[in-house]
Amino acid sequence: MRLPHERKRGCRTEGEFARVVARNPIPVLILVAVLVGLGAAYAYFQTTEGTHYAATRKVAAQRSEIRLGMTVTYEHGPLVQERYELSDIEGTSRSSYRALGRGGTQITITERPRVTLEDGANVAFFFDKVVRDGIWELRTKPPRGDTRERFAISIAQLTGEQHGSHRFAFTDPHYWATTGGHQFHIKLAKDKPIPNLLQLSSTTLVEPRYQELVDDFRSFGPSSFRAKVAAAQARLGARS
Repeated sequence: MRLPHERKRGCRTEGEFARVVARNPIPVLILVAVLVGLGAAYAYFQTTEGTHYAATRKVAAQRSEIRLGMTVTYEHGPLVQERYELSDIEGTSRSSYRALGRGGTQITITERPRVTLEDGANVAFFFDKVVRDGIWELRTKPPRGDTRERFAISIAQLTGEQHGSHRFAFTDPHYWATTGGHQFHIKLAKDKPIPNLLQLSSTTLVEPRYQELVDDFRSFGPSSFRAKVAAAQARLGARS
């Protein structure tokens, strides 16, 4: 018969446990340190990730629009005008191509709406690319090179309460990418108020980004969409 105050074999009394801790407190200190570290990590996670989650929810709730377009106008040839239009509104990408022939025939091709996160070409990724290629920085250029074709590129973005738009026009992107214009430097000195025009220095203004942006628009979209564009151009008698 076991008395009420007796313990099971192998168990220690509270006093014995205290004496063990007093002799070797390191395991207990390690346990306390781990618990404190876990508590601090949890608090940090709640603070940072909670703030990030709230900000993400706020952005997701805001209206988001991206609109891009390129119009090419032809002075001569079978085409009068081509128009590329792309948009990403609330996470849905749309793109279209419209061509007007010299004889009055118009062909419009519209790609099916595509969710931004869906595999394949979408306007959000295209937007990132053209931003890297300078769509916000480039400005209207005077007619240079082959002026029979004129390009106009536009971009508009709306995110929440912030918005912006930009538009510029130019001719012959190949000219700007390979030849460019010239910027002259005139130095006026106090001892020589009249500059010597025979000693002017100049800088060639080569800007390949105009050509890059044109290529971006013309190469955008899945192969099926580009094939339809090429077929439309061929039907109107334009080079594809």
